[in-house]
Amino acid sequence: MHGYSDRINHAFAFAAKYYGAMAPAGSGMDYLAHPANVAIILTRYGCEQVTIVGGILHHVLEEATPERRPDLERKIADKFGPAALAIARDALEPKYDRRGEERAWQPWKQEYLSQLATAEPRALDICVADELHACGSTITGLRRLGVEYVRALLRADSEQTVWWYRSMLEVLDARADWPRREMLSELRPMSTDLVRSLRLSEEEL
Repeated sequence: MHGYSDRINHAFAFAAKYYGAMAPAGSGMDYLAHPANVAIILTRYGCEQVTIVGGILHHVLEEATPERRPDLERKIADKFGPAALAIARDALEPKYDRRGEERAWQPWKQEYLSQLATAEPRALDICVADELHACGSTITGLRRLGVEYVRALLRADSEQTVWWYRSMLEVLDARADWPRREMLSELRPMSTDLVRSLRLSEEEL
């Protein structure tokens, strides 16, 4: 892959148009920075261009309500191809119910764990890159701004966070068919650091 990619550039433009429109009030560039950081992490681990494109676009689908998703999927398939769409769909967290309402955190994470057990390996690359950025940015937020600020962003307390990372790492460890298992060597200590930082911050309150 060359330094410049028209498909990746196009994927970012697509995300800016559709994902950016879903940004919560006041989130600014932080919202759009997330798919960009996920793309950088995927590139750093040598992922294929189609995985990087899928990683950018999966955020668009993930934040879309069920009634909007079919139209967005048609657009993605038309502009980026069925492979990018399939990878992006396989990486989606089941955040919304059929009525378009956000589900309770733990039930959707439990369903997501079942999904990770069978997801296409390239979708696992996206899932872990997503967690790496979320984990790293949360640790930074805790250290710079404190637990009160981070609590407004997190849906889980420290014990739920322990459960999530322990469960996710167990599922991913069992995926012998996943070529980029080395990504776990970065996520494992980072998730431990996050839990430690959350607990220390909670004790200081």
